[in-house]
Amino acid sequence: MSLMKRQPNTLACHFAEPSSASTAGHTAYSRYLPAERRLSLQATAWIAALALLAALPLLFSSPFAVSLLTQICIAVTFAVAYNMLLGGTGLLSFGHALYFGLGAYATAHALNHFGGAFPLVLAPLVGWAVSVVAGAFLASFTVRSGALTYAMITLAIGQLAFSAATVLTGWSGGDEGISLDPAKSNEWGIDFGSPVAIYLLIAGWTWLSTVLMFALTRSALGQLMLATRDNPERVEFIGFSPALVRGMASTLSAGFAGVAGALYALGFQVVTMDSLSLPQTTAGLLHAFIGGYASFFGPVVGAALITVASICLASLTHAWPLYLGACFVLVVMFMRKGLIDTPAIVARYARTYRAAHGTPRLIAHLSLVCLSGLLSVAGFAAMIEMTSALSESMSTSVTLLKAFSVAIVADPHRSWPWIAAIFIFLCGFCGLHFSRRRPSLQR
Repeated sequence: MSLMKRQPNTLACHFAEPSSASTAGHTAYSRYLPAERRLSLQATAWIAALALLAALPLLFSSPFAVSLLTQICIAVTFAVAYNMLLGGTGLLSFGHALYFGLGAYATAHALNHFGGAFPLVLAPLVGWAVSVVAGAFLASFTVRSGALTYAMITLAIGQLAFSAATVLTGWSGGDEGISLDPAKSNEWGIDFGSPVAIYLLIAGWTWLSTVLMFALTRSALGQLMLATRDNPERVEFIGFSPALVRGMASTLSAGFAGVAGALYALGFQVVTMDSLSLPQTTAGLLHAFIGGYASFFGPVVGAALITVASICLASLTHAWPLYLGACFVLVVMFMRKGLIDTPAIVARYARTYRAAHGTPRLIAHLSLVCLSGLLSVAGFAAMIEMTSALSESMSTSVTLLKAFSVAIVADPHRSWPWIAAIFIFLCGFCGLHFSRRRPSLQR
């Protein structure tokens, strides 16, 4: 009978409930783990973004607004592709316009050669394929050295490509560029001669490219890219090649930059050598830095804001590049994480200040900062506009501000407008300096 006794279930001990000590340890280490987000929530957010892109032409239906939205989509695609390399691996490229221009020219030549038989919806794939091949070839020998060497090599290659385009006029079209006509294609009954139809095509590819790049950053390769950026020695120690990771990142970034170039060709319907120039690369760099290259959506914010500001300022003043340059300097000096992190910093600072000094003093402090900032901007803008008028040999007065039937006019040839502008700027600067010199706030 003893043999018939029930033996204890030894398997149960292997699946016993975790002890309180192990549970406490898991809870303690969970704070260092990245926050988990449900896939359904992310999918809902991306679908909502696609619906918003499709609805924007209904809200802003003027030709200028549609053109502005198209340029924003192109800038966002290129900025996110550029930041895949800069924010992902820490490599600074001065030759990314090469991939942008190759994608644009390849798309233009493909459409002109095949005509209406070419599927326009798949045209960005041509730019992607050409740029991926070029990116893989160049990455085979550019990513083996340090970041500084990589930046100098890409600068040299980018300038070499631009110089070659000035010689190969049969391929680049010279100063006139290569024209294309998307209206030749009539797929699925869609008239691509309409600006709204072209915008929807470009917006769809911008959304798809951004989704793919976002998924890439959340993949194992994306994590290796971040690890290579932060500690390449440790990555090599665990068995991965930092050069291979950087090469793959450079190749994929080049491919998506080619997609942006293809969208540029479809949007502007002409491809010029400007797409291969250094300013095109610096535009992506500017968008990434100002928006925040440490965040995936920072370049999206930077590209949208800078594109709108550039177009609006260009219609108001000839000195608009100087204002963008000043904005870039301020962001690099005082907002290292870009504009996307500014609301969180301001909210955190406001909570700390309110806890230390109360709500009335917080309102007074923020009012002083805002007023001082406005005075600094007003004085700086007045000096820039008067300097621009003098450089252009304008004999008439300069209109500094015109709103609500009130115009502020200044004569740059007289001394009192300069004195007033310098005084206003110094008042704003002193106000900002005083607000910054307040005693440090501790939680």
